[in-house]
Amino acid sequence: MGERRHLRSFYLTLVVIAVAGVVLIVRQRAGGGGTESVTETLRDVPFTPIAAAGPVGHQLGPDSAPVEIAVFSDFSCPHCATFEILEFPLVVERIIPTGRLRWRFVDFPLQNNPNSPAAHLAGACAAEQGRFFEMMHEMFNRQGVWASERRPGRTLSEYAQRLGLDMSRFDECVDTRRAQPVVDAGSAEGERLGVDATPTFFVNGRKWPSVLGYDQIRAIVDSLAPPGGAPRAGTASGGGAPAPSPR
Repeated sequence: MGERRHLRSFYLTLVVIAVAGVVLIVRQRAGGGGTESVTETLRDVPFTPIAAAGPVGHQLGPDSAPVEIAVFSDFSCPHCATFEILEFPLVVERIIPTGRLRWRFVDFPLQNNPNSPAAHLAGACAAEQGRFFEMMHEMFNRQGVWASERRPGRTLSEYAQRLGLDMSRFDECVDTRRAQPVVDAGSAEGERLGVDATPTFFVNGRKWPSVLGYDQIRAIVDSLAPPGGAPRAGTASGGGAPAPSPR
């Protein structure tokens, strides 16, 4: 019976991702994405430094990267899952290794998703062992399973065990809610910045007006930090303002 339920949840996840993928493509096209439009788009939105009180979220990429993209995301959000499953692996494989991009995932669990708090806490506890992005991958790929359970804790713990985490340390972190301040800091920062939907992207402190895809991210990085060249003046650091603090 449990296997049937998990199969139903799996197929439901596929359907949700397929529908969200179509919406994602439409929103990407509506938001443009060519290299020539990048500087114009960034110029037209206000600069708001991420984490004025200190860096938040979980980072991939070097502190020295001239471009930072921060995504405020909810583990129960279908659009977030679509991006992380279909687009983000290409970013990790093809852009971050160039040293030009620093990626920041910021926890922003929405109130209408009752299982999100448990998932974000699990992610923060995995981060204590340096495995946040692996745990993120597990949770987004199996969103249709744990997100629909009444008590997702056991399933989330199974994901951590599958990744080879120290389970006594992970379980203690979850039970004591030791990593909760990490999640709360992300939520507070999102509220300060006026984030009201997920995923929401910030490029060097400027809120991007649509959902990003790999092609747009590549165009942004190429525009602000051309391969083999210096970052373009006035764009890579938010139009002359200080760049967001690295982590």
